[in-house]
Parts: sequence; structure tokens; C-alpha cells
Amino acid sequence: FACYEWCLTDKFDAKNAQHQKIKRDIEVGDGLPDLVHTSVCTEALKSVGFEVVEARDVVGDNKLPGGEAWYVPLTPSWHPLKWPRFQF
Repeated sequence: FACYEWCLTDKFDAKNAQHQKIKRDIEVGDGLPDLVHTSVCTEALKSVGFEVVEARDVVGDNKLPGGEAWYVPLTPSWHPLKWPRFQF
């Protein structure tokens, strides 16, 4: 089983108005509940019986195999002849 989740990192500053705006825009734009810290999400998976083999922040990866930025699969760029892509 694999998934991705929007989470907050240690760089999130709850007192920073710009950080709060970005957080809220992600929540509203993606129809999400309150975003939580990565550790909260990982612990929630473990608490319901999942064995978490790997959890990481893909922003640090910078590029996907093939050289694309980490966020490209999340953009509305689906093309039937290119795989993998998500359609939004």
C-alpha cells in the first residue's frame, strides 16, 4: 500500500501569517480537513495497524526519475500517452 498526504513539516510556523494562508489555501483547494504534522500522520497509520516502511518529504528529493520536479504528477497535466499522470 502506498499513499501521499499533505502534511506540515518542522518548517511550518503557526505564528507566520503567510504560512497560515498557504496551509488554508491547500486545505480549501484540495477539500482537506486540518493539515497535521508529518509525525501525527505517521502515528495515525501505525495506530490502525499499518507497518510504516518509509515516510519522507519528497520536496527534499527535488527530482523524480527522469528529471521532473516532485510535484509534476500532482499538476493537471494528464496526457493519455504519458504515464504516470493524474487527471484532476
